[in-house]
Amino acid sequence: MNIKNNPIKLGLIGLGNWAKEAYLPILLNRDDVEILAVSARTNKTLEKAKNIINKDIKLFNNYEDLLDQPDIQAVFIGIPHTDSAKVVIDSINKDKHVFVEPPLYFGDRYDYINNLVISKNKSIHIDVELNFLPVILKCKEILDSGNLGKILSSKIELKVDWSTELDFNIEQMKKYVIELTTWYVPVTDMFTSSEIESAKYINSKNNFDIGSIEVKYENGYIGEWKFNLREHPGMNLTFEIVFEQGHINCALSTGDLTVIDKNGNKTTQNIPPKLPVFAFAGMQESVEMFLNSVKTGSTTFDLNMYRNVKDIHSKLYSYCGINEPK
Repeated sequence: MNIKNNPIKLGLIGLGNWAKEAYLPILLNRDDVEILAVSARTNKTLEKAKNIINKDIKLFNNYEDLLDQPDIQAVFIGIPHTDSAKVVIDSINKDKHVFVEPPLYFGDRYDYINNLVISKNKSIHIDVELNFLPVILKCKEILDSGNLGKILSSKIELKVDWSTELDFNIEQMKKYVIELTTWYVPVTDMFTSSEIESAKYINSKNNFDIGSIEVKYENGYIGEWKFNLREHPGMNLTFEIVFEQGHINCALSTGDLTVIDKNGNKTTQNIPPKLPVFAFAGMQESVEMFLNSVKTGSTTFDLNMYRNVKDIHSKLYSYCGINEPK
């Protein structure tokens, strides 16, 4: 089958709130994909899938039955992280391209999965959607140009009120924050190729839902995720980079970018995310990148990038004295 000229046949493994809000609307609005099947644990979810997608889709309680369907070329996996690593491996072994929602806990299986992806000639894409925002890619382009000199640090800052609905003790909140780093530290990590030296969880007084994650690298670069998960209705998400000869500020939700050079000269641009935004800015771009990789047979996602994220996770669990999920 010529994938370039025919719709990509998809299966959805899991159909929770994130899948329904973030990538299902995108898929339903594309004419280059066709959703053939859904697997979910409950009949209630499967019935919803039939109502949302179409009445003729195949429904499975067991994801392995979905993977056995020979006409399915790619799967979107959105299930609890306790199960996702095995499902990813099983999917690739069944010759499916894989789009998967993090966090993922591959443990010492990264090399095995990398080799499996290569041997099967399949695409794997972990949905760290902020990394694919046009404004972030522009920041990377500016870094690579060398016009602002050596990069010193970067900081992504999130202000929301998510924790007001959570009844967590201190350890539960720490685990929650460490899992959230999955989507934010990849942004700061993509601006260096240096090895990670340390990672710290710095809380504000006794408030573990307000603080920062600080990652130091062997070349001196520092990446920081600053968060306030309690006090900001709505969402504010910003990113800044400090160079030896200037700095960059940008608003990730709108794509507003400001570059200030060493002489104080300021240039501004607007590089917005693709609209409409479903659930989170960057989702459209993330799905697009994955589907293009399936069509072209090219590798667009470096699994080693996520290995760095998990290395940061491990260091944070150790720093907090918490056992890391396996």
